[in-house]
Amino acid sequence: MMGIVKKIDAQGFGIIDGADGSKVPFISSDVMNRRVLEPGQKMMYAVRRVKDQAFAEHVVVMGERHTWKER
Repeated sequence: MMGIVKKIDAQGFGIIDGADGSKVPFISSDVMNRRVLEPGQKMMYAVRRVKDQAFAEHVVVMGERHTWKER
């Protein structure tokens, strides 16, 4: 799946705004290619489900920061 980092906190917990409109939580330790994350970065990720809740895994940053647009 594709998405953009919507937000990330100092502890490394964040939300991906999925291209399909979903909001998927992730943790920075699941990011495979970069440790510094900022809102607006484009990402590719897989989704795992735990008790009907979606979580991002195998997260890969695809590029630099993009201009964030609220929906």
